[in-house]
Amino acid sequence: MHKIQSRTGESLVEVMVSAVIFLMMMAILQGSISFCTIAQQKCQQIRDINEEICRNLQTTPYIPGGENKDYLFKATTADGEQPGEEAAVLFSIEAEMGTKEITYTDPDGTSRTTTFYIFGSSGADDTEEAGNDEAAEDTSKEAADSSGGDTP
Repeated sequence: MHKIQSRTGESLVEVMVSAVIFLMMMAILQGSISFCTIAQQKCQQIRDINEEICRNLQTTPYIPGGENKDYLFKATTADGEQPGEEAAVLFSIEAEMGTKEITYTDPDGTSRTTTFYIFGSSGADDTEEAGNDEAAEDTSKEAADSSGGDTP
């Protein structure tokens, strides 16, 4: 009878090398999982702080700054140039710059204050808009009277 002697299979060195590679991959996986866990906790802390800041921003009163600034809106050509200093101005808006002081607590437990600079409306624009709304209502009433029918 003829015996078949096969030399296939793994040697002890091959098994040890594959075990080391497997353990290195597990170490990398464990490191990435711990990194993701720490990042998730930090993200939750940041979200909690932002939630507190937004809540305080809504309830904190506006402090007028007393400084008004005109913002000019200018027209430009297709290549970004302005046609002229006075000709380029489409309209301007006068805005008052005020602040809101927000106090929040860090994850360390320390109290911190942040200043938000907010653009409010100037008093002149509010009266002009009210006057324009009244004029628009008067015009629509006159148009309804002249047409003889009711307007919706």
